[in-house]
Amino acid sequence: MEFISGGWVMNDEACVFYTNTIDQMTYGIRKLKDIFGKCGVPRIGWQIDPFGHSREYASLLAQMGMDGYFFGRVDYQDFRARKKQQELEFIWSGSANLGKDAQIFTGILPNVYSPPRGFCFDIYCSDDALVDDPDSDEYNVKSRVDDFLIYVNETATFYKSNNIPVTMGNDFNYQSAGHWFTNLDKLIHYTNLRSVETKVNLLYSTPSCYLKALHESGVTWPNKTDDFFPYASDPHAYWTGYFTSRPAFKFLDRYANNQLQAAKQLGVLAGPREVT
Repeated sequence: MEFISGGWVMNDEACVFYTNTIDQMTYGIRKLKDIFGKCGVPRIGWQIDPFGHSREYASLLAQMGMDGYFFGRVDYQDFRARKKQQELEFIWSGSANLGKDAQIFTGILPNVYSPPRGFCFDIYCSDDALVDDPDSDEYNVKSRVDDFLIYVNETATFYKSNNIPVTMGNDFNYQSAGHWFTNLDKLIHYTNLRSVETKVNLLYSTPSCYLKALHESGVTWPNKTDDFFPYASDPHAYWTGYFTSRPAFKFLDRYANNQLQAAKQLGVLAGPREVT
């Protein structure tokens, strides 16, 4: 198990001001450290649902000491091109002035953050479970593994290394976690029984373990220096309205944050409170 990102929230990257990001990340990570110690401090940025991504946020994560950064939402045309060119993973240079201090390995997940089609094992899904009783009329292990291998082999063509991420879960999932893990255990077991034949090996992993495997692969990654804005999920479906909507709320956010920054600076000047 691994804590990832660690902020109090998964903040937006378009309308947010950098001090807001730093404050909420500081609060969340400090809380994790207080409860779990140094082992609870995240090393991976995880922004799977914001609508577009900024190089400034990548720069901030690098300066926070994160080892990598993963997200799911990318403009559909950019995503299509990156799959074809095997550029879903790259080094993101967030600042020309800061150089390597603002560089971070970045990976785009293959399916936003959802499971492969047909492999959602949540109580809200209607996909077939893996039935491994050979005496059952519903026995389907071979066909289910075959379908999963089709997905894996196609997804593998989008990445440069022999390691690929497969996300399992979705919004409001794992309320019945046992059903998920029972099926995942079966899927991993029966797929790996055929690994000599298929050259596919499945395992439970974490973002840090995945990143370690990528580093050990010796692959050279492309570089990116600009933003992932605007975000479009389909033709004529640009997720940009929130750039200008709710102006009064945005004003209050900036105003309150300015007051907070001023109070923090006054607190520093005042020094620690004497305790008698």
